[in-house]
Amino acid sequence: MSVAAGMMMLGPMLAAGGEGPQRFGWHMYTRYVSLPEAEVRTADGTTEQVSLRDVVSGLRIEIDYFAPAAEFLCNTRTDAVSVRLWNETPAREEVFECFRS
Repeated sequence: MSVAAGMMMLGPMLAAGGEGPQRFGWHMYTRYVSLPEAEVRTADGTTEQVSLRDVVSGLRIEIDYFAPAAEFLCNTRTDAVSVRLWNETPAREEVFECFRS
């Protein structure tokens, strides 16, 4: 009986000592991830900040929202020339050009 109890305690203790939050790891959902902020640059050079809360219906840490959100904004905004997205946690910034065919 004590061997089984020891094994039940040893498994989580070993897993908790890992590198930290990783996909499908012990700490997968312990990392704070913020929703990216977006800014659309139009053909006349003006910029407009867009709330991705109107675009994304729920925050999941394993999803990379940058490319899909930029594609959506480029496709739905006919005046968009580029979309800049940035994130505080984890720190990241990217600019996507909107190409029209």
